[in-house]
Amino acid sequence: MKNVIKYTLAASAVALLSACGGGGGDSVANADPQGFWTGPASTGYTVNAAVLENGETWGVYSSGSTIYGALYGTATTSGNTVSIRGTDFNFLTNSSSSGNLTGPIAAKSSMSLSGSGVTVPLTYQSSYDTAATAAAVTGTWSFIGRSGLYTLVPGTITINNAGAFTLSQTGCFTTGSVVPRSGGKNVYNLTLAATGANCVAGQSTMSGVVYLDTTVTPNKFLSLALTPSKTDGVVVIGTKQ
Repeated sequence: MKNVIKYTLAASAVALLSACGGGGGDSVANADPQGFWTGPASTGYTVNAAVLENGETWGVYSSGSTIYGALYGTATTSGNTVSIRGTDFNFLTNSSSSGNLTGPIAAKSSMSLSGSGVTVPLTYQSSYDTAATAAAVTGTWSFIGRSGLYTLVPGTITINNAGAFTLSQTGCFTTGSVVPRSGGKNVYNLTLAATGANCVAGQSTMSGVVYLDTTVTPNKFLSLALTPSKTDGVVVIGTKQ
């Protein structure tokens, strides 16, 4: 009888653990989508996207030296599936639309996203794991850029060792800063304040991120800043002089 009781208790414990999801050893931890990802979309554009430690996602899609749009949203994962929900700012049509991209993810390796008739295979860039430093962005950079409605006049900016810079273009004066984010990754916080009658995103204070590509010579940066309402912003690509 004692053996029967023992076996019954053991069987009950196994059943309870199974019902609670414990003891089976087959639960899958949620993959971490954090990183800088690049890849070719089925639309022909090159997509570059930074997923921050909090899931906030900033992206730009381009072809050659032409910027065609920007992306902003939030990435979440369930097991080995990632979902990025947010807004696509299309510079060809000067419009924005909400959407969702989903697909399998292998942390620090690959994401295969699809949705709304587009597929986007992305590859993790290991340079994301190199800590951002103020020294790395200090200096003079040539740039191209645009917002939803306007193209910036190409020019240069000089970032000092505190990360501050100014830009004066016809009818618009912009002050800004590029400061390393905490966390030891290759991402910087970007702030912009524009005043004047001809600013590409209006007279506004904007915030966003900068990613520095140190794998190419000269180094390049990719930045995206949005207005507080997240309805417009400025994408800038810079090249170290």
